[in-house]
Amino acid sequence: MIKFIYKKIIKPILFKFPADDVHTYFLEKGNLLGRFNFTRKIAQKIFRYKNDILKQKVLEIKFKNPIGLAAGFDYDADLIGILPSVGFGYHTIGSITYSPYAGNPKPMLGRLPKSLSLLVNKGFKNNGIFYVLNKVSREKASIPLGISIGSTNQSYKKIEDMAEDVFLSFEVVLKSSHFDYYELNISCPNLINIENLKEKFDDPVGFSILLNKLSYLNIDKPLFIKMYAEKSVEETLALCEIASSYKWVSGVIMSNLVKDRSNVYFDKGEIKNAGKGNFSGKPTEALSNNLISEIYKKYKDRFIIIGCGGIFTGADAYEKIKRGSSLVQLITSMIYEGPSIIGEINKDLAKLIKKDGYKNISEAVGAYYK
Repeated sequence: MIKFIYKKIIKPILFKFPADDVHTYFLEKGNLLGRFNFTRKIAQKIFRYKNDILKQKVLEIKFKNPIGLAAGFDYDADLIGILPSVGFGYHTIGSITYSPYAGNPKPMLGRLPKSLSLLVNKGFKNNGIFYVLNKVSREKASIPLGISIGSTNQSYKKIEDMAEDVFLSFEVVLKSSHFDYYELNISCPNLINIENLKEKFDDPVGFSILLNKLSYLNIDKPLFIKMYAEKSVEETLALCEIASSYKWVSGVIMSNLVKDRSNVYFDKGEIKNAGKGNFSGKPTEALSNNLISEIYKKYKDRFIIIGCGGIFTGADAYEKIKRGSSLVQLITSMIYEGPSIIGEINKDLAKLIKKDGYKNISEAVGAYYK
């Protein structure tokens, strides 16, 4: 019933308004609902699904279920109070940068409903690391909380300056005790002021410069690197090989947005009329799944993999898990299907795990290659 109301009544109204405005509205309302115990309890009764088969400990962090909110939605930590009640198993805020950034020129968001995709062109819109940390210090998270960090969207003369910006953010964040894990976002395709740089964080030279710089810090909690979807297998494995020599790199997130507008999953009419930006959802799924498989086959237990991209059903999540993901993340399906999708995915996932004879989700990780 809740899903029906959202899809048939609420969503048609919301989709008449600009996506940027609707996103802001939901952040404000989500923040308000998360402040009160009675609204959180109501949300729990409506949305949350619990099953012990979904519980697991990953890198000494306890997860009640594997479904997390990906970075890119709650970029200023507005939803810490309400997301556990909606049914998420963990929650990444950000991406956050050292200095505030107002975002790229509007529209920063767009909808491609036939393609089950969102156009994204925010470029790390956020209020900066100090604002966000001050806000987080007043909240109490009841599920594992992570922060995604990227470079401030500004001009840099050289890659070392860009690495310094990321270093400064981590230096501040490491003094906080509010996070269970960190994400390092090297793959945002919406940064508008780095075209002049010879090296980038997503090439071997730039990536090494960044990781060498961060090595001077004591990163004492799990850190995941968010990768591109559209790198070749060889390019992706080359970056993983570099990362593997840094013990404090715990895993990878596969993967970020796609740029290629010839992607077969796009509706031709929608993509023709799409504005500036890059794309989430179903167009990312096959690329993400393939890279998850290749990384898991080569690195097995060296990297914990978080699968991200195109998850709309329990079967979609399970596919990523059987390919090697211990955890998964989503945003797009929540926009199109409503918040009840989180519980539905968890419920269907539990059924699929039980059907295959596993007693716990951890047994299914990488099942295709065991």
